[in-house]
Amino acid sequence: MELIDVILRSASVGVGLLLIIHFLSLRPFSRKTLSAVLLVFAASLMVVVSSMIFKEFAAISAALQIISDLVFAFSAPLIAWGLLELFDDDFRVQPWQLAFVALSIPAHFMSGIDPIFVTICHATSIMIYSYLFFVAVETGRHDLVQARCQFRFWFMSAAGIAGIFFTGMHAYFGDAGLTENYFILQASILLSLCILFAYWALKVREIVWALPNQKPSKDIDQLSPAELSLLQKLETSMVEDVWRQEGLTIKTLAEILEAPEHRLRRVINVGLGYRNFAHFVNEHRIEAACEVLSDPVRADVPIITIAFEVGYASLGPFNRAFRDLVGESPTQYRKRSVSAL
Repeated sequence: MELIDVILRSASVGVGLLLIIHFLSLRPFSRKTLSAVLLVFAASLMVVVSSMIFKEFAAISAALQIISDLVFAFSAPLIAWGLLELFDDDFRVQPWQLAFVALSIPAHFMSGIDPIFVTICHATSIMIYSYLFFVAVETGRHDLVQARCQFRFWFMSAAGIAGIFFTGMHAYFGDAGLTENYFILQASILLSLCILFAYWALKVREIVWALPNQKPSKDIDQLSPAELSLLQKLETSMVEDVWRQEGLTIKTLAEILEAPEHRLRRVINVGLGYRNFAHFVNEHRIEAACEVLSDPVRADVPIITIAFEVGYASLGPFNRAFRDLVGESPTQYRKRSVSAL
């Protein structure tokens, strides 16, 4: 059984090495590329340290136990970061995420002091993997890049389930209580996930790896006659200010245009060059807001009123979208624009 475990895990590490070479040699270096490399590296190390042979030696070697603690402390955050960077162009590390990781990592090195720290390790890992489910659904609502839309949900869900399952088994049985069949099952699942991810990462188009601030060029020639007709209807609806509708989603817009949602995603992505539906809508909304903010006649109109007028339900999302597109707050933009007249 140990030989089968070694073979399966060696195959996973081999696939990981192939991916790392691919990322470093054929992809432009960026934060997205770096996160993908660290994702694969962390996953490969986790495959090794969770093997039967490694655990046998770690049980009698303090140095190997420290290595095991290091890998398990950092693997879940690095895997989650890599997946978030690949599947969400707008992902930015939040302070609460850093604080969560900073609190969870020390627990892995204090597990020998008190059993409570073992529980904390397992709980935080499960929370990180569970977060992948939320991200898979939330980011998929706005994504227009077809090469990752469906893969995102199924792969991130599978990765999250696998992470929760492995962590739960370790929490319930402990390392000493895990059977050889469990290790074979774990190795098989990890190899399957590695192969699936490698197949996707090696075949997807460059559009997936484009930097967030780079929009792919429009390619209307790729659109079918039906898609060209939909593009015309879409542009007409935007001129008629459909984007002012509060809570507008791509599903709602597809219903308004009486078109399949997947076709509308392709039209906006390929025909107009947008990677994210929220960006597409926000550009129209912020452009209209700028017109009002630069009008001295409406200088006394509250910012929140303008936010409501252009389709935002509250001030926070409006301010964030405005800063992302304009580079300053609405108040700063109004002051600068009016004073320049």
